[in-house]
Amino acid sequence: MKYLVLMALLLMSLAWDAVAQQNQSHIRSSRHTGGAFLGRSHIEVDLGQRNTLLIGFDSYAQVRAHRNIDSVLRLFAADYRKVADPAEAGTQSFYAFFRLADTDRTLDLRPYPQPAASFRLSDGGQPVLLKTRQDTLHIVWRTRETAVNAPAQSYDFHVYLLLNSLADAERVARQGVNARLQQALQAVENYKAHDLTSPKMAFDLVQQEGKAPDFISPGLARSPSLIISPGIGVGLVRNQWVPSAALDLQFVPSRMRNVAYSVGYLSNFFFQTPSDGSYRSLRNDFVNVGVTFYRNDRGNVRSSFSRVLAGFYVGMPVYRRGGYFDRNTIRLSGTVFHHGLIKIQPELYMKGAFRNVFPGVRVSVGL
Repeated sequence: MKYLVLMALLLMSLAWDAVAQQNQSHIRSSRHTGGAFLGRSHIEVDLGQRNTLLIGFDSYAQVRAHRNIDSVLRLFAADYRKVADPAEAGTQSFYAFFRLADTDRTLDLRPYPQPAASFRLSDGGQPVLLKTRQDTLHIVWRTRETAVNAPAQSYDFHVYLLLNSLADAERVARQGVNARLQQALQAVENYKAHDLTSPKMAFDLVQQEGKAPDFISPGLARSPSLIISPGIGVGLVRNQWVPSAALDLQFVPSRMRNVAYSVGYLSNFFFQTPSDGSYRSLRNDFVNVGVTFYRNDRGNVRSSFSRVLAGFYVGMPVYRRGGYFDRNTIRLSGTVFHHGLIKIQPELYMKGAFRNVFPGVRVSVGL
């Protein structure tokens, strides 16, 4: 039980840290929620006043070739003034998809109404309707081989500007996006541990105003990695609620693939009250091995290892305090749903080869 409480405290601290990181950058938030920005690598630059530049790319040379963002913003601002409807509500948010070609440009505008109406109220004044969602300007460069109406996933270089309003694009350009981006590029080129300018490398960089550059997971794009996943949960086994604690170690052969091989340790805790009224706690532990398949990031060549598609595992008992499960019990389980920190995992406990089968289901919270 002490182990279970310590695991819960650890997960709470990790979850709090994840929430704090989401508030600090869009890249960290998208990594936690499954990926929203296309590209193998990303550079995020704080432009002040809640405006943000975010670049997604597969090769650093692409960033160097398209680093004049100010001129593109001025070009967009001129085009946007021609098509913007001044009669539309000022609190409406927009996603603008701006495709640049050699001789022309294409602009798609997609409105996103606010999910709820928010008002600022003051004594003696009229209620003011607030805009609570930013606009997104998504810029790509279209080649002759790319169709005019090709989706965003068809491109390998993306510039996102998260703006309080699309109408602010020209003002943001006047403040100097290029100079701020150059500071981030200088940090990439001065990075000591790896040559991040190599096309074999992948990384995420967050450059916040007044802070040192923050590099996230720099390394070879195809390099293997290990994922440590602690978790706690509760399952329904033999019509009894069973709390549990787990620790899994997953080997990922390549971040470009969506498969990981895992070995994990699961502790099940059972509580019984015999006829004499005494209180007893039992514990049965399993070692599990299996394979986990992850979803790819939306349009990204890398997998998002926070979004499980499915998992299949087999386990054998290694520790028994109380005979709730026999020594020759086999545990079969899988992951069928994963959202954020929540996983739903059906289970089968059987004695030997499919004899005395007991189905169950477990809901777990963890990384």
